[in-house]
Amino acid sequence: MMPNDLYKGMSTFYNAFVQRNRDYKAIATDLIDLFGNAKTILDVGIGTGLLVEQILQLRPDLDIVGIDTSSSLLTQAKQCLGSKVTLYCEDISNLHLNQMFDLAYSRGGAWAFVNDGDTLWLASHILDLKTIEQSFARVAAHLCDQGRLIIISSNANHTKSEQADNEMLFERTVTKELIEDRQYLILNYQGYHLGNLVGEQQIRMRLIDLEYVEKILDSVGLRSISDHNGEYHIYQKRSFQ
Repeated sequence: MMPNDLYKGMSTFYNAFVQRNRDYKAIATDLIDLFGNAKTILDVGIGTGLLVEQILQLRPDLDIVGIDTSSSLLTQAKQCLGSKVTLYCEDISNLHLNQMFDLAYSRGGAWAFVNDGDTLWLASHILDLKTIEQSFARVAAHLCDQGRLIIISSNANHTKSEQADNEMLFERTVTKELIEDRQYLILNYQGYHLGNLVGEQQIRMRLIDLEYVEKILDSVGLRSISDHNGEYHIYQKRSFQ
């Protein structure tokens, strides 16, 4: 069964919006430093491939596999990256690839950290807590001994409006909701061309506090080793030998 395509409604303007809100070259430069000797990389939520495109410009020797639940975004990733990266339309919570990786990372594809000023939250596209736990277990299962997981912080939890040019306007409205004792981040995206709505999408993300997240990660064998000033949270797979 194909995963649910959460970004189909905004795929037509996704690249134009995110390129105005994310410095992919800077993120790629940071990640290259953090990769160290890692050669095999799993991008969890590769989207349209914009970040990987920048990474490969710096490190064309890397073996990168990208997964995403959005077939519409993966179509654009294929156009962007060609045969440089192996792409799968897969749900991380059910991932079973015949490959192990030195390192995996996510920046909002499955999870990202967001700060609302008082609390640092994990924001997850996966809404069910047990399935979130399973997703971390599946990542750990695909990491080599002492492999690392990087969860990158995101600024996507703020409402904003961007006038791209004289024709295109992008809007993101963000609210936080408490539903049955569960915290959610609700993101509404709209793209307008000459005042006409050309695409829209609502994304709901589950919010979980850092302490609980790190308990889950520890239970699947991933221990925190660094947070790089809150920007890049790095977890390493424990050796069981």
